[in-house]
Amino acid sequence: MKRIFTIIVISFLFLSFKPHQKDEAITYTIAFNRDNINTAKVKAEFTPKDSILFMDYGADHLEKRWATFIHNIKAVNGEGKPITMEELPDAKWKIHAPLNEKIVLTYDVHLDHEDYEWDGGIDGVAYATGMGVFYTGRTLFIMNGEYRKNIEVDFQLPQNWQVTTLWSIKSDVASVYRVRDNNDLAKAMIFAGTHKEFSIKRDDFELVFALGSTEIINDEATYRNLAEGVLDYYIALMGGIPRPAPEDPFKKMVVVISSHPSITDGEVIGNNISILIEKDADQFSKTISRFIFAHEFFHLWNGKSFRPAGEDTEWFREGLTNYYTLKALHQVEFLNDESYLDFLSNFFYARYINDPGVGTLSMSKGEEKHEHWGLVYGGGMLAGIAQDMIIRNATNNEKSMDDLMRSLYFKYGNSSDAYTLEELQRSMSVLSGTDQSDFFNSYILGTNKIPIENYLPLAGLNASIENGNLILSKKEQQRPEQQRIMEGLFGALK
Repeated sequence: MKRIFTIIVISFLFLSFKPHQKDEAITYTIAFNRDNINTAKVKAEFTPKDSILFMDYGADHLEKRWATFIHNIKAVNGEGKPITMEELPDAKWKIHAPLNEKIVLTYDVHLDHEDYEWDGGIDGVAYATGMGVFYTGRTLFIMNGEYRKNIEVDFQLPQNWQVTTLWSIKSDVASVYRVRDNNDLAKAMIFAGTHKEFSIKRDDFELVFALGSTEIINDEATYRNLAEGVLDYYIALMGGIPRPAPEDPFKKMVVVISSHPSITDGEVIGNNISILIEKDADQFSKTISRFIFAHEFFHLWNGKSFRPAGEDTEWFREGLTNYYTLKALHQVEFLNDESYLDFLSNFFYARYINDPGVGTLSMSKGEEKHEHWGLVYGGGMLAGIAQDMIIRNATNNEKSMDDLMRSLYFKYGNSSDAYTLEELQRSMSVLSGTDQSDFFNSYILGTNKIPIENYLPLAGLNASIENGNLILSKKEQQRPEQQRIMEGLFGALK
């Protein structure tokens, strides 16, 4: 009897067990019309995971956030019968329908984002050019289910249009893209139109460019040469292509560049960069546009291949990225010695010394980096340069900040672990052979102004502060060791 009971129980458990069901897909169809370029028609087909539809964060200055641009939103069930929808605050809607029945959601997205003010600039939102349209995912997609992973996006395009995006094409349908999850959906950048696309590959990494206006396409060779030069410099410096954490894998980066009547600006979202360049821009605007690209590109190493454990090291993540961006632009000959030093003094030092946080706020307050760009980005750069000069001078240029970058890359690449402020201090002390506690206590954890004019002469430079300005020039007579340090300052690799 006991044996029979056991068999019955086991049989019941076996019959009751249901294997893990694959996450049911949500499919988006995005239709663009050449004759009505300012409206994108979206259809989403899915079985709801819950009753809430939502758009990603952002556009907080608008009363309805991203829903400001959503029109004609409707939902029907599988039989085509209307589903009641209730609009909620913060770009959300509630659907009144059973959760086990598939629904079809349709809506229009109006491309009038440039009629509004944006703190971060239109480059991170949406716009149209004469060659097509640019959207970020957060402006385009209404989502359901916070952890949804099985997502497909199908583009219906006018003749001769193409799409540039970070997503992978579904193998059996050329117009359909697979998206990893809602996070990748919201952080996407999409350019659809008759733009020019080209890519650069190194090993398993691909850099994809979308040139979105005629003026930019005319400069294609310039952008291609810049991208190849900067990419090769970073790979040689670090010792390999980006090595992201397992939870944030990527093998591709998308860069969208378009011209604009009055703006030079850029923004990074996820593994995408958007850059707008003012038409007929002066040399400074061109330098800024190149700097934005090279800066964000280096974050694939300093930021994604090795990551800070806390915001107290944002000065290192942002400031050292600024430093190596300048080096990269010098090595690809976009900057010469004079323009490098001029950019260092008249842009970075000026932004640093005029930041109201200097002298009152610790550089380690990384949470303040957007309000105190000069302190964290500029001051972090100066701190990195000072430490590089200390290390190079102490080791006869045998060691440098390059060694710290490589060690972090190989220690933390392909890992979920992160470096700490204490580790940075220890590493710089080891490289220089001198305890750097006083430096960190004064300029990183403390509020003292960095006397960069005391460190740059180690690289054979005349450096002085006059009326709040950093004045730099090369010394007429340089010792051989100073010359080698100067070459390292400008980005030469051993």
